[in-house]
This record gives sequence, structure tokens and C-alpha cells, in this order.
Amino acid sequence: MSLDRCFMSRFRQDLFTGTDIVKMIVVVSFSAISLMLTAVAPDYNAYPVSPLIYCIPILLAALWFPRRGLLVTTLLVAGFVLIRAYMSVLGFAIDLVMTGLHTMLFLWVFGATMLFSQSSHLTLSRCRQIVEDTRDAKFLCDPKTLQLLCVSRRCADILGYTPQELVGIPAEMFWADEADRARFVAEMRREGYIGNMEVTLCAHNGDAHMVLLSCRALVPENLFECTVVDTGRLLDENTELLQSNGRLMELIQQSNDIFFMQDDSGCILHFSWLRASEYGLSPDDLIGQGVDALLPPDLAARHMEQVHKVIAEQKHACYDLDLVIAGTRRTFSVTIAPYSGAEGALTGVVGSARDTTEMRRQKLACRQMSWEVDQWKGVVTTISHELRTPLQPLVGYLRMIIEDPGYYGLTKETETLLKTCLECADREQAVVERAVELSLLTMDYVDLTVQDIALCDLVGSVISGGKYEQVAQICNEIPKSVHILGDPERLSMAVDGLVSNAVKYNEPPEKIWIRYAGSNENHYIMVCDNGIGIPEDIIGSIFEPFYIGGAGKQNPKGAGTGLGLSVANKYVHLHGGEISVTSTVGEGSTFTIRIPREV
Repeated sequence: MSLDRCFMSRFRQDLFTGTDIVKMIVVVSFSAISLMLTAVAPDYNAYPVSPLIYCIPILLAALWFPRRGLLVTTLLVAGFVLIRAYMSVLGFAIDLVMTGLHTMLFLWVFGATMLFSQSSHLTLSRCRQIVEDTRDAKFLCDPKTLQLLCVSRRCADILGYTPQELVGIPAEMFWADEADRARFVAEMRREGYIGNMEVTLCAHNGDAHMVLLSCRALVPENLFECTVVDTGRLLDENTELLQSNGRLMELIQQSNDIFFMQDDSGCILHFSWLRASEYGLSPDDLIGQGVDALLPPDLAARHMEQVHKVIAEQKHACYDLDLVIAGTRRTFSVTIAPYSGAEGALTGVVGSARDTTEMRRQKLACRQMSWEVDQWKGVVTTISHELRTPLQPLVGYLRMIIEDPGYYGLTKETETLLKTCLECADREQAVVERAVELSLLTMDYVDLTVQDIALCDLVGSVISGGKYEQVAQICNEIPKSVHILGDPERLSMAVDGLVSNAVKYNEPPEKIWIRYAGSNENHYIMVCDNGIGIPEDIIGSIFEPFYIGGAGKQNPKGAGTGLGLSVANKYVHLHGGEISVTSTVGEGSTFTIRIPREV
């Protein structure tokens, strides 16, 4: 075995820790200093000092590495004697008596230190770090009293204590059975080793834990080192694992997906499918057969090609299979992944297959619907163009004639008729524009430009832009400090639709109030009027496109297109909000826009 491999194996066996490397360096350094001082003593007159330096590495080796203390002492004594002998050959005056006395002194220091280090409390400093740093459940105890001297955290967790609480407590307190304790003491005194003895230990809360106890006697340290394996916890974990596997199998058996396992030759090891009976398949009959028992030859060859690729590359794969089952063509999305046996070798694949036939049909339907929407967009664009083209010159010429009736020699009666025609043309043009806008809004995606909006200013611009204050008394009661998040253009159009509706369906004295209220989650913009009100039976219909309920009675101004509220409602929905209405016939209506604070 190489030096590096031996060195690492000692770490794994907890024979020494990283701190021991520093201790070894200290011992080797003092040993080298001692030998060098002996070699240069004649030149520097260091005879009285050099022998005393030897005591330091001997003392440290006996305390830190008692199993190697005698070897270190022997090497140092041999080196001391050889250096002195060599110096004598070179002609230096060497006192043989003092050399012998120094040799005896070295051996005495070693012996005295070894006797002193036999105390378990002293040698415990050597082993404490090993036990405390280990990931295993270990403890050290005194061979005579069985008192716990050092306990790892994992061992303390098994017993329900902290490591500090267990120090000084006799280990026999945790034996539930006196016979187990007596057998443990007898085995350790006779053999000095115990391997996997089954015992029952009592925890702090009174629970009994079945454990495997392995111990060895650390003879130089005069300690017992014990390792504990909580077999009860392993049994519990195994039980939980079995229960989890059972629940997993229940889920698999209740799933509409197919779950299967195959070896590298294609033999089916497991097959489960809730709907197998619907297609005349028996999962039990498929076990042990090849994949060709389920798939036609061409698809079986394609599937096995994927299986071999997954095993070779050790990566999962996904692909689709189209096959006919019981006369019905179905599409399955298959996912397979490599499967390893108990020894860790790749033995096959595990996979699932999901019937995606309906999903595929839905995708095709969505694609068809998208195509139809695109077609309708083209139709709407064409219609809007065809409707706008004749209206624009008609409105333009009528407005030009009415602005200067004398130039064209019009009578008063003719001028009145032409003004009526212009009003009708303007109204028709507004209907076309709103219809196009509503159609595009319904069929197309609208990207909102969300920004911070000063609500009072937005409402003020709507009122001034529509010149509503010229025909009604409008009170903008929204505080200046109110700010909301939204698309200012779309919200302006929504508010404009409500204010315009309040002006149209009103009677003198025409009054409109625009107010605000807020909550932790929403903003509320209220447009209130003292108009004619809306009957309860038609409130649910007023947001429908082109709806004008009882226009002859409710709209004396005759300016409605039936699209203002519908467009306003669409723009509010784009912000994640809604418009609600409360109304009393003959008293007025209140339209409330709810806009979430987080758009």
C-alpha cells in the first residue's frame, strides 16, 4: 500500500485527526533539534543543554502517541549514542559515564511519563477530539467505573441528552437489562472487543432503543471506545420507506399514465396502467415478455433503439409514439431513464407514457381558432376601411356646405335638412370607429403601458377634453394626493365612457360627481349622477355591445352608439378590475370602477 493511501485510510479509520499532524511536526522538530545540538555541542560548548532537549520530544511522544512513545525514545537514544561515539572517534573528549547517565535519564523520562499517562482523564485529551468530530454515534468510558468520559453528538441524540450532560454518568444507567450490562463487562474484560452486540438502551424520556453495540479496549489509553447503531431507527426508517413505496404504488396504479420497467434486452419487468382493461390489455400477461408484445415491429424497434441509447449514455430521453390500440389511434409521450440495480450496475430503464391524444387535438383546435381570429381581423379591417371610405367625403362635404350656406345659395329649410344629415353621418362614423375598436379589443392582445397616474389630473383632462362642463355641472372630488397604477390612455377612455354616459342620460339640472375610495387591495372610482336611472331588469345588459335600452325614452339627446360602456368595461377588465352599477329610476345612477393596486 502506498504512503498516501495508508495516510488517508488512517484518517477514515479515525486513528488520528488533523490536529495530530501538527503534534507530529512538533515531535519531529524537537527530535531534529536535539540531534543537531548534540552534533554541534563541541563547537558551541552546549554539552549541558543538548541532553536536556531530548526530554521534550520524549515527553510529548509519550503523552500524545503512547503507542509510538517507545519507538521515538529508542530512535532518539540510538541517535544520541551514535553521535557521541562518532565524536569520540573524531578525537573529541567524550565522558562515557555522563553518556550512560543521559541514556538512563531518557529511558526514565519515558517510563515515568508512560506511567503518568495511564490516567484515563489524561489520555482522554488524546481521544476527545476524535469522538467529538466523528459523524458516528460513539462514546468513551472508564474501564473500571464505566463512567462516560466523552460522547459524540449523534450518540447523545439517541439517548436524548446533550453531550455535556452525559459526561460523568455511568453507562450502566442506560442499560434496560442488567444481563446485557453484565455480558458487556465480561466480554470486554475477557476479549477486549465486542462486535455488534444487540442491547436495549433507555433514553432520557424513557423510550427503549434497540441498538448494536461495538466496543474495543484502547489499551495504551486505558479506555473503552464504543460505537452505537440505532437499529430501531433503521427499522422505523425502513417501515416509512415501505409505506412510502406503498403509497407511491397506489398513486401509480390510480394514474392514467403508463409506468413500466424493462431490462436491457427489452423484457418487461413491470407494467401498470389504469386504463389497460379498456383496450383489452392485461398488465400481468405482459410481465416477462418483450416490448414487441405491446408494440408493432417498427415501433418496438424504435423504442428499443431509445432504450439502448439511454443505457449507453446514462441520460433520460423523451419521444412520441403514435399507435393504434383497440382500433383507436392514440399518441403517447414517452419518457425513459436509466435504472440501476442493487449493485449499482445499469440493468435497464424505467419510464412513463402519457396519452396526449386529446392534448394534441386541443393544440390543433387552438391553432385553427388562432387562424380564424387572424381571418376575422382581416375581415374587420376590410369592413372598417369600406365603411370609412364613403363616410369621410360625405362628412367633409356636408360640413363644408353648412359652414358657408350663403355661398351655395341654400335656403333655411335646406340648411336645416343638411345639418340633420351631418349629425346622422357623424353618429354613423362614431359607431364605425367604436365597432372597429371593440372588435380589435376583443380579438387581439392589448399591451398595457402601466405607469403612475395622478388620478385627479386624469379625470380633469377627461372632463376638459370632452367639454362636459359646458352641458352639465361636474364636481371632481378626487383628492390631489391619490395616485394609481395603470395605462393612462385606456383608463382615460374608461372614465370618459362613464362620464359621457352620465351626461347623455340625464335631465336638468344635470349634476355629476366623480369620487374616490380606497382599500388595502383596490382603488374605487365612482361616477354618480342625478339622471333618469336604469331599470333593474336591464342593468345586466347595458355593457353589451350596441345595447341601447329604451333609447326613445332614456336618451332624449339621441347621441348613443351603444358601445361606450362596452369599450370602457373591456379596458377596466384589462387592468384586472370591473365596473359595477347601482341605480334608482328617477333619482340617478352610480358606476364604480374597481382597479387593483397591483396591476
